[in-house]
Amino acid sequence: MKRLKFKLAPGLSPLIAFGIILGIVLFAMGGGVYYLTTNPTPSFSNPTGASIVDTSLQGQYGIETLLSCALIFVGFIGFLLIYESTKHVYNASYATKLLIIGILFVVISIILLYWMLIPKSQWLFPWARS
Repeated sequence: MKRLKFKLAPGLSPLIAFGIILGIVLFAMGGGVYYLTTNPTPSFSNPTGASIVDTSLQGQYGIETLLSCALIFVGFIGFLLIYESTKHVYNASYATKLLIIGILFVVISIILLYWMLIPKSQWLFPWARS
């Protein structure tokens, strides 16, 4: 079995290439493609101003897209900090701090993403019906 090898363009550092790929993935996972294809207007706010999350399952506000991208990025940073904590076994206090901060980032990201999901899917969360 042959191993795949990717070559970067000359002058492009691996860190910049990773940042570009991460940005594209965050944009796609956060709903950016959906937002651009369904509502290409530059408005990033709710017309009524009542909520930052559109309650219909098929709708999405611009601020909701940005917020979900940011929360997914915070969760990614949390997992990166958890991974980084495994590299510092001989400095236990630093590793513990990184681990705790990483776990907090992941938990906060998951809780806030679920908080954004509750108004959209009340069939999934029957206790949230108003």
